[in-house]
Amino acid sequence: MAKRVSTRRIKKHRLYSYDEAGGALGVTPNTVRSWRAGGLDVMTASTPHYILGAELIRYLEDKQAKKSVKMGLDQMYCFKCKTPQKPLWSMVDYIPANDKRGRLKGLCEGCERGLQRFVGKGDLSKFEQIYEITFKDSS
Repeated sequence: MAKRVSTRRIKKHRLYSYDEAGGALGVTPNTVRSWRAGGLDVMTASTPHYILGAELIRYLEDKQAKKSVKMGLDQMYCFKCKTPQKPLWSMVDYIPANDKRGRLKGLCEGCERGLQRFVGKGDLSKFEQIYEITFKDSS
């Protein structure tokens, strides 16, 4: 399973070797080396190779931004299509996770597989204008 990497332990004005960057981020040095092929700029003029902390932060934030998906109010995320889609017949189920949040679940218009979207309980009034919502138990 892919791991979300936090850049909070990286200092932007420091130089990192592959081992140091991997240790600070909680990944292996080989993972950091593989990021070179993905566009991470590395100082290769001499050995050992070094990575500027600011460049490492920029690369990881860009990589994370590419993964995030912007959805319209009438869309939910489809696991099969891997894109925002509208639910079939605008029918969804609300399943509470706790007192303040829950999930809207439905079927994709395109592939008829599962869709979902996390919503706050206070935002349900907005979604009730768009969807026909059935409230389910959390069990």
